[in-house]
Amino acid sequence: MTDEIILTTCPRDCYDACGIEVSLRDGAIRRVRGDRNHPVSRGRLCRKCATAYNGVLLDPGARLQAPLRRDGPKGSGRFRLVSWDDALAEIAQRLAEVVEGPGAHTILGAHYTGTFALLGYHFPNRFLRRLGAREVDPDTICNKAGHVALEYLYGTSLDGFDPRSAADAACIMVWGANPSASAPHQHEHWLPEAPGRVIVVDSIRTATAQQADLHLQPFPGSDAALAFAIAHVIRRDGLLDHDLLRTHATGWEELEPLLEPCTPGWGERITGVPASAIEQAARWYGTGPSLLWIGQGFQRQPRGGNAVRAVAQLAAVSGNVGKPGTGFLYLNGAGNRMLDEDYVAGAHLPGSPPDPISHMDLALRTRSAHARCCAGTSTSPPPIPSKRGSGKRSRAQICSPWRSTCSRPTPLT
Repeated sequence: MTDEIILTTCPRDCYDACGIEVSLRDGAIRRVRGDRNHPVSRGRLCRKCATAYNGVLLDPGARLQAPLRRDGPKGSGRFRLVSWDDALAEIAQRLAEVVEGPGAHTILGAHYTGTFALLGYHFPNRFLRRLGAREVDPDTICNKAGHVALEYLYGTSLDGFDPRSAADAACIMVWGANPSASAPHQHEHWLPEAPGRVIVVDSIRTATAQQADLHLQPFPGSDAALAFAIAHVIRRDGLLDHDLLRTHATGWEELEPLLEPCTPGWGERITGVPASAIEQAARWYGTGPSLLWIGQGFQRQPRGGNAVRAVAQLAAVSGNVGKPGTGFLYLNGAGNRMLDEDYVAGAHLPGSPPDPISHMDLALRTRSAHARCCAGTSTSPPPIPSKRGSGKRSRAQICSPWRSTCSRPTPLT
């Protein structure tokens, strides 16, 4: 008997959007695997998805199939089945009481992505917006410090380099990401197939770090100091992009003097990375053209935003932006997938107030011509007024309150 093959897309919360093949027999799922013709998955799924899709997710007995109502004090673990009608009626009644009493703005909607894709993620917000509820920024618990840092630095955190630009890159620096565990297709295909040298910065010697041309293994929490030491070498060895800094950057005159004491020897004492390795990484990356992949792990520390800013400024000072084979990547937003997230969430509907705390909306409104250029993209809208202050954000703001970062890196606590 021949299986029916359904082609679809993995809905989990990562950025590969892998193509998958679902084999059906007599209307039941028999097997799930990667789409062999998909440019990312190439016939394979990550271990997490391959295990789940072909295991527990096929077991109806492991699924919650009806609403459960707590039957006892919190923590007792006692629940009883209720019907959908009863559950929805009770929720609606309690929401109505709040709306009529203290007001809908006292309802705080908390949500995240996970396993239900972008439509499932945003579409329920139509109800919350129409109700007038407030929304917890979903990235607060995940990668918000990095988002804020890059929005301040370049105007956006949501536009990154096209992976195909690796063909033009002489160097790829992967800082604080672990593709071998969390981006297997990049680990198995993209990085090995890239013609340039690969530098991995990670406190753990991951499988990707083992395969890299150079692994920098800093002490946890010393990323900003390592970035300053690399910037020192870029400046010392004449690898600065003076034209970019003069034309498109704000704050270089404040940052430059801070680099003077941050020698490779200083970097070795602070970070544990050998001075020779710092020198080599700075020359490979600074000479370029180079790509910078900024992971989300190292921003989960005290002053994590400043650590991201210290790392991300390397692209500007070395001129590795706005040219073939250059740019940086934190994550690509829904705009790169041609999806209007605000529209899906119902921001356009009558009576629906705009999301008051959407970082995505803020990034879109503060994006500048050079910000998109620095992110490695090709379109350049005119600069527009910033929502965070006076003036226009038409220049990369590469300087920040880093004096304490350079002289006293924050340990991981």
